[in-house]
Amino acid sequence: MVNIGLLGLGTVGTGIVQIIEDRKNYLQKLIGTEINISKILIRDMNKKRRIGIHEDKLTTDFSEIVGDQDIDIIIEVMGGLEEAYVYIREALNRGKHVVTANKAVVAKHLEELTFLAREKNKAFLYEASVGGGIPIIKQLKEQANLNNIQEIKGILNGTSNFLLTKMIEEDLDFKEALKMSQKLGYAEADPTDDIEGYDTRRKLRILTTIGFKDRVKEESILCQGISSIKTIDIQNIKSMDCTIKLLGTATLKDNKYYALVEPVIIKKNSYFGKVDYATNLVSFVGNKVGELRFYGEGAGSFPTANAILSDVIDIILKNYHKNYSLESNDLDNINKLFQGRYYIRTTLENDTKDKMIRYINEKEITDKLITKEKDVAFITKKILKKEIENIISKFNIRTENYFIGRLEV
Repeated sequence: MVNIGLLGLGTVGTGIVQIIEDRKNYLQKLIGTEINISKILIRDMNKKRRIGIHEDKLTTDFSEIVGDQDIDIIIEVMGGLEEAYVYIREALNRGKHVVTANKAVVAKHLEELTFLAREKNKAFLYEASVGGGIPIIKQLKEQANLNNIQEIKGILNGTSNFLLTKMIEEDLDFKEALKMSQKLGYAEADPTDDIEGYDTRRKLRILTTIGFKDRVKEESILCQGISSIKTIDIQNIKSMDCTIKLLGTATLKDNKYYALVEPVIIKKNSYFGKVDYATNLVSFVGNKVGELRFYGEGAGSFPTANAILSDVIDIILKNYHKNYSLESNDLDNINKLFQGRYYIRTTLENDTKDKMIRYINEKEITDKLITKEKDVAFITKKILKKEIENIISKFNIRTENYFIGRLEV
């Protein structure tokens, strides 16, 4: 029997319990032993739960789990950062295998926890931290051993993708789409991490560190969200026969890389353009294997629980990368040299609006100019992103009064 300590019994924790129960007989035949959830860490013993769990299995004391020598694997799905990190580190130090879905912990402490697991000869697996049910981490580790990974690209946040899909399909403004997504349970009460790109940045940091075999820090990834997008932007984008997605993109060549999270305007019939609502799509390119794409549910109880239990089975069957290493290739970040074509919309008073139009015409950086009342929208030639920052700074435009999207058309 393999005994598991489960930290958290929310949406994902409940999904884990249900899958183990539903597949109990099959899993026992597959791995030759029973998977038993012997103890579950919860915060409130009196809370009503959607599934029946014997009270003896529940505890509010982590030490009851980490100190139990019969528990082989600890699954962390409690969320949060500091407390979860302390528990994961303690579990590894006590000689437990650890599986987590916690992207915040993995993004911040990936190297430390990977090295600690290796030192203790235990597994630290986190498939569910990126892409929900999409099996991307294991595949990327395997292909990074055989290939030089040249590019990683993805729609990595279901909330932002749902918002943009609804805005494109129904001509909603941002606030309307956000309110709808919160009502349907896609967006949190505080959606900052999703709409400002921070969630995508964490996931891209994890993927690039694995794929590029170097520590790519969160702060080295340029990050721009979608909260300032307006209905006029959606109308302008649709007039180009395009759609818009929040993409994480990283490219590596000659030991130099750039990594960005930003809204990207793409053709609606492109393979990223066809990914709608809360689904995710991640692709990476290896110099030997070419491009591989992974599509599926990016979150949710069962997809995430499925990814977690895939890690658990790999541990039981000893089918994980025991010797996987995070090397240091001393890569150079060249974000400041990144060039692209951009759609820029600003909302300005008339005198400032006229000055900006004169300025961008003098600099000869535009391919197309669209004006409407106080809004000035233009599409640039291929320019450094720094040049856009200079325009925003020169005219002292507040964040809520401009929107920038890179063109991939």
